Amino acid sequence: MSELSESAAGQPERSDPAALRRALAEAVERAAGAAELTRLIADYQRRLEEVARAEAEAVTKTREAEARLKTAERQNRQLAKQLAEQRYQTEVANWKLASLQDSRWSKLGDAIHSKNPGSVAKTLKAPTRKRPAPRRSDFKPEIPVVDEAKAIPAAPQPKPPQVSAPLAEHFVVPKGPTARPYMTVAAIVDRQTEALLRYEWRLVTNFGPDNWEAMLDQQRPHVLFVESVRPGPRQGNGGRWLEALAGETRALRHLVAACRKRGIKTVFWHSGGAVSRGVPAAEHFEWVLTTTEARAREWRSALRHDRIGVLPHAIQPRVHNPIPAEGGRTGEIVTLGTVTPPGDGSAAWRPLAGQGDDDTPYDDVLTAYRQPALVIAGADAEPRTIGEVTACGTPVLQVRAGAKGEEIVAAAEMFMADAERLAREAHLAWRAGAGVTPLLDPILDTLGVPSVRGSGVITAVAAVAGQAELDHLLAQVSRQIDRPGQLVIVAEGLDAGLVDKTVRQACPGLDVVVRVTEEPITRGAALDRAVRLADGDHVAVLDPRDLYGEHYLADLVRHFASTDAEVLGKASFYAHLPGTGATLLRQPGAEHRFLPEVAGGTVLARRQTLTDLGLADVSEEWGEVLMRQCRTDGVRVYSADRYSYVCVRDSAEGALLSSARLEGYVPAEPLALLL
Repeated sequence: MSELSESAAGQPERSDPAALRRALAEAVERAAGAAELTRLIADYQRRLEEVARAEAEAVTKTREAEARLKTAERQNRQLAKQLAEQRYQTEVANWKLASLQDSRWSKLGDAIHSKNPGSVAKTLKAPTRKRPAPRRSDFKPEIPVVDEAKAIPAAPQPKPPQVSAPLAEHFVVPKGPTARPYMTVAAIVDRQTEALLRYEWRLVTNFGPDNWEAMLDQQRPHVLFVESVRPGPRQGNGGRWLEALAGETRALRHLVAACRKRGIKTVFWHSGGAVSRGVPAAEHFEWVLTTTEARAREWRSALRHDRIGVLPHAIQPRVHNPIPAEGGRTGEIVTLGTVTPPGDGSAAWRPLAGQGDDDTPYDDVLTAYRQPALVIAGADAEPRTIGEVTACGTPVLQVRAGAKGEEIVAAAEMFMADAERLAREAHLAWRAGAGVTPLLDPILDTLGVPSVRGSGVITAVAAVAGQAELDHLLAQVSRQIDRPGQLVIVAEGLDAGLVDKTVRQACPGLDVVVRVTEEPITRGAALDRAVRLADGDHVAVLDPRDLYGEHYLADLVRHFASTDAEVLGKASFYAHLPGTGATLLRQPGAEHRFLPEVAGGTVLARRQTLTDLGLADVSEEWGEVLMRQCRTDGVRVYSADRYSYVCVRDSAEGALLSSARLEGYVPAEPLALLL
């Protein structure tokens, strides 16, 4: 990094920005190369150490096995000697018995008890023949031969690492977990709604008009949830309830009546279509839900009661998230709804998979959402599908009714030409999406069904050195639209009472914990102490030197609902150098992926995980040590988007320039980057 310092010291006057840009770009390139080389050398050295440790462990295990083998051999020899001696003693006993039986005195007794006295003399005169006594040398120790047990050969089972390589993982439909695992809901819904609700509770859908009584007895659901399902490729429950929903049979009415007798709450959700079409089925249910307040007024008028609620179309973060599809984006443009192409046929756009009569399975549709570079949505496109597409990180261009093909092509080309704008628009659309989980809480409360789930309270922790860092930190915390429930500060060289008063004035209503150290302490040690004082479900580590946008915490914590990661953060982020006015984008493209490491100033982790890992007693390298510990312990780390955070440093030291791209020059306070 000395080359960068010398280069910065010998820069031309600021009056020559082109020369300054070239010099800094060259410095960034050299520093990035040096940083990457250093990282490669360190990684190679680490691999050598791991190999050496593995070799030492293998040698140790070999020696232990040899020692056990020698012990077993000695035991076998001892047992063989004992067995030979036992056989010898048995043979001696048999020989003595045989000798006794062949003696004259034994024969005399037999002759006396004989009925032929004349045989006595003959018996006594007969010669006795004794076989020789056994010798111990005839019984040599022998290890018994047993059938050899054949070992079953192990088949190779390559497994991916617990923490994946960069850019290696892609989206797959997860199997869990559920937000309310204690609750069982019997549902008649389409495939799209099934994906929406399957992670909210234990969802039962494999029943029809012929076996619903057995389902009630076996599953004992708390709620019966029925949607206004329409015929088509996404119809649920195998299409067995379509006739009942249309009023052609009385099966649904009988099911609802049986649920009422058992105390099971019944809910009908009108997710689309005409109200009049859903009334015959909905009038038997205890509660009716619809998607908008305007539709709710229609239902109150139609049913003449007020047991009407609103459940808008929403997304399920477990399946509607920006985790990329395998192979990344195709770079093509697809359409949603009716989009008129230009008359010259210059734009041949295909429809998005799973639309209209397309019978693509919905799980495959979730992958198709992530593949195009841009989706052009016509005026008649379903808002529900648009919300799901944008939640998957795909930009959507909505066109007005009557727009001409040439206008649509021009707008699409303008979007595609500005990749940065495309990414920003996609991120803002993702942020605007509403998850279904919190929307269900008030509905369950109204039904009288207990709904208990994790609160997800965040504790923000920070280590500050001086009043300037404290003031800057409080400005970042007070800016958050989703404020933490607790703030823990470990301060160096400040008065505890003054810090506490300052924090409470800047962030009223916040649970505040302040600790002051008399002697100098490393940033890592101070943060470790702060983590152990935290009470929240999640812990966010904030660096008092950096900038955090108002949506920083709100955006980052959402990824806990999307992934099974225990630690979140940002591997791709903006860095600003006030001295030169330069802005860098570190690791472009390292977003929405499981990666080996993220920046320390962006860490948001589950409290117990971070407590177990601990933070090293070092100043600037505590984040790198934490990431190494995550890799060692198999803790999954997820890198979110690059927005709402700017790392501010006086100089580009350490790994800041590693894999960085020079973005340009911005003012000393780059608030414009905090999207």
